Amino acid sequence: MSILQELEKSLQSDAPSYMEFLYRYDPKKKQVFAFYEGDEDSSFYHHILKGTLDSDCELEEIVAGCKNNVLKLQREFDWSIYNSKQIIFFVDRDLSYWLGNSDQYGENVFVTDEYSVENYVANPQGFRAWLVHFEGFARARKQEIDSMVTEYASCEAIFRKVMMPIMAQAVVAKRYNSSISLNDFKITSKKNLLLGVEEGHITFEIRMEKRILEKWKLTSQNHEEITTQIKLFESERKHYSVRGKWILCFMAEIGEYMRLNPKTFAPSLSGTGKVSPTCSVPTAQCLSALAPYCAKQVPRRLEEFLNNTYQIYFTEVS
Repeated sequence: MSILQELEKSLQSDAPSYMEFLYRYDPKKKQVFAFYEGDEDSSFYHHILKGTLDSDCELEEIVAGCKNNVLKLQREFDWSIYNSKQIIFFVDRDLSYWLGNSDQYGENVFVTDEYSVENYVANPQGFRAWLVHFEGFARARKQEIDSMVTEYASCEAIFRKVMMPIMAQAVVAKRYNSSISLNDFKITSKKNLLLGVEEGHITFEIRMEKRILEKWKLTSQNHEEITTQIKLFESERKHYSVRGKWILCFMAEIGEYMRLNPKTFAPSLSGTGKVSPTCSVPTAQCLSALAPYCAKQVPRRLEEFLNNTYQIYFTEVS
C-alpha cells in the first residue's frame, strides 16, 4: 500500500475524530461532546442539544464519518479517565434488528427509534413545514394546508406498506453482502416514483429497476426469502420502518407535486397558474433544511437519554 493510500485510509478511520476530540477537550471547561455519523445528523440533533445545555456550557460536535467509526470511538475511549455522561454518541438503527445485530452499544450511545434520523423529519409535522417554508404555500388558506397535510399522511401510510417488498429486498441483500449500497435505489419522480391525481387525491407507483436488483445480487432464487421477510415485517410492525432517506425523499416529492398542481391542492393560489417555491432545496438537503422546524419537540427516548447523560453531568459539575 502506498503512502497516499495509507493517508486516505487513515482519514476514513476514527483516528482523526479522536484527535479532534483531544484538541478540543479541556478538563477545566464545562463542556459536552456529541459524535455523529454524518454532517446532516448534527442539523437535527444540534437544536435539541443546545436547548438542554446550561448557559455556561459549551457544545462540541464532531462528525466521525460513518456508524462504524462512531461505535469504534465509543469502544476505544478509556471511561476510567473520561466522563461517559459528558461524551455521547448518535447512530442510526438501520436494519440492525432484521439482520440480527445488537443495537445495545452502551449507556452513552443513542440509537434512533426508527431506521435513521431522517425518520424524525418525514412526518406530517415536517411536511407542513416543507409546504409553508419551502414549497411556497405560506399564503395558502389554512384549510388548504390542513387538507394537503392530511393527504400526505394518507399517502405516507400507503407508502410504508408499498415499500415492504423493497425493504425486504434490502434486508436479504444486506444479509448476504453487507457492502451493498442502499443508495443505489433512489425515490425520485424522474426515475421510479410515478405520481398522479385522481378525484383530488394523489396516486403513486413505486418501481424497482432491474439494474438495482442486479447490483444487490438478487435473483428469482431469493423470492421465497424476500416473501418470508415481508411476512416478518407484517407480524412485527413495531420493528418495521422505511429507510429514512427514502421516506424523506417521498415526502419532498409529494410537496413538489402539489406545488406544480395548485388548482387541485391550493385553489386560492392558482390565479397565476403556478406556485413559486419559497426556497429551492435539493431533496438530498431536506433534512438540514427541515431540522430546525422539527426539532422543537424532543422525541421521548432522546429526552430520557439526555436526562441520563448530560443532565447528570451538569449536576456533577455544578
